[in-house]
This record gives sequence, structure tokens and C-alpha cells, in this order.
Amino acid sequence: MSTDSGPHETALLSPGGTSIFSLNSSVARLVVGTVDGIWILCRASDGEWDIEHRALAGTFVSSLTRMPDGALVAGTHHLGAAISRDDGRTWKWINKGLSQFDIWVMKAERLQNRDVLIAGTMPAHLFISKDAETWRELTSLRNVPTAEGWFFPPPPHLGHVKDAVVTAKGDLLVGIEVGALLRSHDQGESFEELPVDPDYTEIDIHRLLVHPDRPKRIVAATGWGLKISTDQGSTWQRLDAAGINYPDAMVMHPDDPDFMIVAGAVGYPPNWYKINRARPRIARSNDGGKTWDRLLGGFPNGQRAAIGAMTLAASSDSTSIFIGDTDGQVFLSEDKGESWKIIYETGAVSKGEHYRGLMKGRPPMADLDELKFAAQGQNRVENAKA
Repeated sequence: MSTDSGPHETALLSPGGTSIFSLNSSVARLVVGTVDGIWILCRASDGEWDIEHRALAGTFVSSLTRMPDGALVAGTHHLGAAISRDDGRTWKWINKGLSQFDIWVMKAERLQNRDVLIAGTMPAHLFISKDAETWRELTSLRNVPTAEGWFFPPPPHLGHVKDAVVTAKGDLLVGIEVGALLRSHDQGESFEELPVDPDYTEIDIHRLLVHPDRPKRIVAATGWGLKISTDQGSTWQRLDAAGINYPDAMVMHPDDPDFMIVAGAVGYPPNWYKINRARPRIARSNDGGKTWDRLLGGFPNGQRAAIGAMTLAASSDSTSIFIGDTDGQVFLSEDKGESWKIIYETGAVSKGEHYRGLMKGRPPMADLDELKFAAQGQNRVENAKA
């Protein structure tokens, strides 16, 4: 389970980073990864939020994670990785050993009793760092049978690593958008493909949840809905999360494996772009995914912007859930999703180029509008309500 534990009162919010936090007290600082760098927000004694600091302006930050020693690490689109050892105020690039610089996921994980950084990129390559300075590629990722067929609907149609987590057993799970869910028993030296679907073009992994108290369960947010396995990935079934067609951001309570919240949208990106509205939704399950309730209290119904990231931070006396959208609105719920309020506006928080596709009055954009899906996917898009 990708969690962050420690004495910090800081949580992180980004599309492809660590999103579950166990803290000693309620959140006082929120570090947000946006299309325009890093925004550090702080909560005043009266409960209001304000900007504390900005960094990496002009950089598209895709992911944020924190190492056990407190260092923050950012993955970026096209510029590689950077590290901060002063709570996000200054940053240093750490790209030695990287051959791909478009990072979609960055996670600090405990792999075989060692703290490591894991970075996944587009095209789909996987890198590991044991010293937060240099990287080594786990080349076996590219040796699985379906690798040559991995793809992504937007041009240049390159599949990428969208999530990576380590289970309580020490297995490394890696999700590819689009093409595979992979598992390694040997720290990434070899991988096997899990049978999420017999057609690899239907395996569109967005986010993975595992929990040490449910060692056989894997929950996956995919481009075609939620899926769950209760036998360590051998078999899978679909879950209906309150009509969310395109789930992406997803979190689980670190102390309650049956409490999950997922955010997504109605229809698929081509449908959103056609009407210039994503109509995002949030749903909550208290029973491990068997049933879901849609959450609306204070969250706009049918809005244009898409949800780009979600984070859950828990302490002994509080649970805070943060959401960032493609307009840069940051929402907070402190009652497990019953009610929401906007606490600040930052740069856009976006999975890839969704923020560009949902700008008001945008012109045609070939890299967003010329999407190519496999046959079943194209059929779903055409039949979705636009």
C-alpha cells in the first residue's frame, strides 16, 4: 500500500504520486503539484488556507512523493525528477540514469526492506533509485509479451506506466495505460502479466489500491470502470461506482481497508471535449467496494473541469480528503466526503493534457481530438452520452 507515515503535518496532492497519508495530527500544509509547478498551501489558526510558497514555476508536475527522511520528490512531464530537502522551498534535479523524462508516476516505496524511489514514464519504462540521486532502469518491464502493443489514445499513442505500488508481501505491481497489469516477485527483475482481461487492449490501468489487512485484494481504477480481485489478481470482477465511467483518482483509508473514495467522470475524454464538460463524480464505499454512494454535498454537479488528483490524510482524530481539478480548484472534505468546500485556487491539477481539452472556448487540438481506441473502446465512446 502506497502510504506516507511520519510526524509531518504535510500532505501531498498530485495526479501520479503518493495519495494516502497517516499523520500524527490534522493537515496543516498541502503541497500541490500542478501544470505550473508546485504550490504550498498552509492553514491558518482560523482554518483558512493561503499560499505559503511556490516553486518550479513553469514546470508540469505530474507526481509528488515523500521519502522517510522527509525529502520531497517530484516527477514532471518532460523534465524528469527533482528533490527538495527543505520542505519544498528549493529543488534540485536528479536525472542521472534516466533515459526517459516524461514521468507519470513517482512513488517512495519500501521494497524488500529497502527504501526506494520508483518512477514510471511515457513511453512505458520503469526506473528505480536507491539513493535519490541516480536511477537504474528495470528493463524486464519491456520484455513481457504484450509490451509492443501498449498504447495510449492521444497522439503520439505511447503507452505509459500510470501507477506502481508494493504489496504487504513485497510484490511490485505496475499498471500500464493502456495494456497490462504487471507483478514482480523479485524487485522488478522479472514481471508476469495478471489476467485482468483476455484482451490486453482492455487493460487500462489508472490507479491501484492494496492494503496489508486485505492481502489478497487488488482494487483497480481503469479507463473502463472499477475492477476488483480478491485472489491476488487471478480473477477479476467489475464494480459499479455510482455511474462513474472513467474513474481515475482513488484513495483508501489507511486504518480501514473497506473505506474507499473514487473520483471520475461521466463518459470518456472524447465525450467531455465534445460538450466542454467532464461532469465529474465522487463516490464512496464503506464495504470494500460492494456498494457505492455518490457524494454531492458542496461539490458541483455537472461541472466542466475534471478531477485531476485526490488525497486522503488520516490521523487519530481527523480524516481530510483533498481534490484538485483541471481549473486549479482545491476542494477539502473533513467529514469523509459528506460535504466539500473550495479552499484555494492553484495552477491546474491535471492528468496529462485534460486541462487543455477542457479550457473554455478552446480551438481544435489534434493531439487531443484525434484519439484512437481499440474496437471495444471506440464502441463505448460512441455510445456514451455526450
